Parts: sequence; C-alpha cells; structure tokens
Amino acid sequence: MARYINLGDGKGKNAEIVFSGMTKKPYVKQVTEKGEPVKTLRVLKGVMENSYDQLLKRLVDDESIAQSILSGNPEVSLDFTGQFVTSTSKVYVDNNSQPVFWINRKERVFLPDGTLKEERDLRESLANLLSEHPLRPIGKLLPRKEMASKLVFAKKYQLSHVDGLTFDFLMGIAKELFEKDSLLMIGGGPKRTEPIVFQDGGKGYRAFLEGRVEKDGYILLLHLSNLELKGI
Repeated sequence: MARYINLGDGKGKNAEIVFSGMTKKPYVKQVTEKGEPVKTLRVLKGVMENSYDQLLKRLVDDESIAQSILSGNPEVSLDFTGQFVTSTSKVYVDNNSQPVFWINRKERVFLPDGTLKEERDLRESLANLLSEHPLRPIGKLLPRKEMASKLVFAKKYQLSHVDGLTFDFLMGIAKELFEKDSLLMIGGGPKRTEPIVFQDGGKGYRAFLEGRVEKDGYILLLHLSNLELKGI
C-alpha cells in the first residue's frame, strides 16, 4: 500500500506525494554445503532467572558467579535455552523482575556533546505526514558535504510523484538542491519547527531533502536523523 506525505516548498505550494523505503539487496547469498538456501530464525538465549542480575542476587558477587560458571552452567536454562522464538510481547518489570502494570515514562534530551539537557514527561507525539500543515523548508540551504559530519542519518526514503503536476513540483525541488549541492531541512506544524513523526506515539526525526538530477529524471531523497553530532 502506498504511503503519502504532504510536502510543501518555500513558495507556498504543496502536494501529497508517495514515499518508499530504500532497501539494498544482499550481495552475498548464504547456502548450506549442499547449496540449499538458509533462513534466519530467532533463538531464545536465556530466561530471566538465569540472567546476570538474578545470579548476582543469589551468589552475592562477581567472583562467586565466575566460580559457579566454571563448575557448571548457571546462566543456561536446560528447559528453555535454544528454543525457537516465533512471537514476542514487551513486558515491563521492576527491580525484582516482577511484571508491572503502571509506569511513568520519561524523555531525556541530550546536547550534541552528550550532556543531559532536560528530563521530562514523555510527550505523546502525533503523526504529521498528512496534517493540515504541510512539511515545509526551515531556513537556508545546508551544504551537503558539511552535513555528513554533523548528523547521523538513521533512515532514508525516496519521494515520488503521482502525476505530471507533482513530477514538475518534485523535479523543481530536486534540481535546485542538486545545482547548489545542498540539503534542505524541513519541519512540520504551523511554525515548521516540529520534527517529522510517521505514526502516533512514534519517534520524531529531523528531516532533510537531497536532490539528484540526470537528463529528464530526478531522485528526491528524504534523510532522517535523531542524533546530532554538531550544532547546525
């Protein structure tokens, strides 16, 4: 199913366009000795009772744990270790490894140097890809080569047109960015300061557009980052 994003430019125009993930096909194909294809399965490594924290509570110190591992296998559950895992669910536990049913989630904001700037109650983020306020440019163009050393890009999507009008719209953005060898930061909300959120309750990302043009074709990429190495 196609996924849409409401994108605007700096000239007051906007359009709903399609975006899709960029995936790489593996260069190496793994097979068995007989040439048969292999597949990846999730295997249970251990259970909570055999975890380091629980061993430490029972055996008091690291030296006792080390001696116990040398004489036996206290970190291995013979009943469960090695079983195939088909489906999982997240469960929150307390310091005694007992399930909890009410939690207070906190959000930590860090500066580029890793210093904790703020700790606050987790804010419930709402998806803004198709909100009434299109995602629009923030500020000036940013040199592409410089941005590679200032941000860590976590995800990348390709933006595509759906008709002739959106082709001209995206082609114009891509051509300007390509000719100026720059990235364009975009944001959501009425003031264009909100990060991009793909689904309600999801993580927010700073977003940057990159354009490439060749003859009559274009590629417009949406780079996402949630880790800043240097201030922009």
